[in-house]
Formats: sequence, C-alpha cells, structure tokens
Amino acid sequence: MRKSTKGRGPVIVAALGTVVVALLFFGSLLWVMLEEEPIPAVIGIMVVYGLLAVAIVVGVLYAMMQRLREIKGGEEDEARKY
Repeated sequence: MRKSTKGRGPVIVAALGTVVVALLFFGSLLWVMLEEEPIPAVIGIMVVYGLLAVAIVVGVLYAMMQRLREIKGGEEDEARKY
C-alpha cells in the first residue's frame, strides 16, 4: 500500500495555489475591462466575475479548513486500518 503524505503542507499549498489562480483570473479580466471606457454592461459583468472569484476563494478556504480538521482528527490513521 502507498504511504500517504503526512502533514498540512500539501493541503495549504493546493488551496493557496487555487486562490492565487482565481485572483489572477479575476484581476486579468478586470484589467482588460478597465482598459476601455467602462460601459454599464461591462460594469455588470465585472461585478458578476468579482462575485464568482470571491465565491471560489471562500469555498476553497472552507474546504481547506475542513481538510485540516480531518487530518488533525486522525482520519488518515483510521483509514490505514482497512
């Protein structure tokens, strides 16, 4: 059986990497949209993309906190019994 990775490092790195990608995506869209004169339709799209980026970041951080609690609770050690 493969030995599982211990520790919180990989979980944190994966979550932070996803957050960085989401923020870079939103930032690049915002930059491109602001290069031109903002029109009302573009502002609405920027708000929608902003809300999506915030939802992604919050969801990833929530999942990371859940996973860290599972690791702290010994979930990996219990899985080895089976």
